[in-house]
Amino acid sequence: MEADPLELAYRQHADELIRYATVLVGPDDAPDVVTDAMVRVFNGVNDVTAVTNLRALLYRAVFNAVVDQQRSSSRRRRRESEFEARRGRAIESGSSIDARAALRTLTVQQRTIVFLTYWGDQSPTDVAAVLGVSEGTVRKQLARARARLREVLDERPDRS
Repeated sequence: MEADPLELAYRQHADELIRYATVLVGPDDAPDVVTDAMVRVFNGVNDVTAVTNLRALLYRAVFNAVVDQQRSSSRRRRRESEFEARRGRAIESGSSIDARAALRTLTVQQRTIVFLTYWGDQSPTDVAAVLGVSEGTVRKQLARARARLREVLDERPDRS
């Protein structure tokens, strides 16, 4: 019996998908995000022969799963914040910034582009193919991400 091409692609790229998801959502949620994305892919692709780039499909699936997770988390945080405000309590946040916190200030697309460019050692052309966007979009978002990271890191309270 011949193995499913989707299964083979997943097995081949599973480790890099986990690393990618870790950059986007952190090490605690990365495996769950990848699992959710793969369930959607395996349930949603009817004709795998129509897919020209399985690796890009898997990366896009993880990206979309992260976006969905962030929307859900954002709605939950907003509801919790509104609840706390009604009860008269302010929610405090920490003042020190680490690398993960700095990366979290970027959009999901910007984090994806930073990850694929620096950790994945991919060219803007390759990143554009994975994300299904233009090369110009990749270059523009990478520049915005760099500027935002410089801005965030320059605001560090422990900076001398």
